[in-house]
Amino acid sequence: MKFCGSHIFAGSATALLLLSAAASPTLASIIDRPYFNATALVVVIGGSEDEANGGVAPVAVDFNLLTPDSSGSAAPDLIGSDGFVFNSNSGFDPGHDFSGGARRLDIIDETSGGTFGNPGGGDIDFLEASDSLTSFGLDATTDINVRDSRHVSRFLVVSNAPFDIFSEANNLTTTGDFTALNYENIGFRALINRTGGTGAGAWGSAAQNPAIGGGGIDGNINDLGDMSAGPTKLFNGGRRTARLRGTLLEQAVSFNIRYSLSGAPDSSNNSDYDFSIGVGTIGAEVAYTVYTP
Repeated sequence: MKFCGSHIFAGSATALLLLSAAASPTLASIIDRPYFNATALVVVIGGSEDEANGGVAPVAVDFNLLTPDSSGSAAPDLIGSDGFVFNSNSGFDPGHDFSGGARRLDIIDETSGGTFGNPGGGDIDFLEASDSLTSFGLDATTDINVRDSRHVSRFLVVSNAPFDIFSEANNLTTTGDFTALNYENIGFRALINRTGGTGAGAWGSAAQNPAIGGGGIDGNINDLGDMSAGPTKLFNGGRRTARLRGTLLEQAVSFNIRYSLSGAPDSSNNSDYDFSIGVGTIGAEVAYTVYTP
C-alpha cells in the first residue's frame, strides 16, 4: 500500500507540473517591414534624330538619376544615346537640321506683296530655286532679315524632383564671308512653357513651373559665346514639374530655344542680318545636360 500510495502521489505531482507548463504563454514573433523608395528622376523628351536623318518624336531620350550626394554634377543618364530637339504643332515632329545650308531670308516691312511660295513640299526654312516670291513695295523701313518665324526648337522635361540644366556650345563651323563671325554672333533665348500643344501634341495639363523656388533660366545668356567655354548653368530649378497625377506628357514642361544671327558680337539675341555681312553659313552644336541641384 505504501508503494502504491507513493506511486499515486508521484504521478499526481508529474501531472501538476505538466499542467503548469501547458498554461505558460508561447513566445514567438513574425517581423514585416514595408518600405518604399522613390528615386529622384528627370526624363527628357525629344526626337530620336533630326528630320534629315529619319528622326521620330516624341521619344524619351534621357532618363536621369538625381543623386543628392553628387550635387552640381551631371546626373547619371540610363539611356546611352543622345536625343535631338523637336517641333510641336498639332503633333510632334523631329527638329530641322540646318547644317546643310543657310537659313531663309525674309522681306520685312514691305508696303505690299512679298508673298512667299514653297511648292513641292520643299523645306520652308530654306530659299530654293523652286520657291516663288511676289513683287513687293518698299519704303524707308523695308529690309531683308533672317527668317524668324520658323518652328521653335524645343524639348520636354518631366521630373518628380528639382533639377538644373547646363548648356554648352561647341563645334562652330563657318563658310564664306561668315568666317569672320564667331559664337558671339549666334544669339540665344530660352523660355519655359508650362503647357502647350494641341491634340496629340499636347503637354503640361498636369505640370507646374519648375523654376519657382530656384533661379529659373539665366537671362544673362544672350548668345552662344556665353556658353562656349564649357558647361554653363542655363536653368536653376526649384521644384518638380509634376503637379497632379498624370502621364509623362501631361506632367512635362517645354523648354523653347530660339537662335538668331547677329552681325555684331554680343549686340542682341534678335536677328539683324544685313547685306554688308555678305554670304556664308555659320552653325554650332549646343548640348543640354541635366544636372543634380
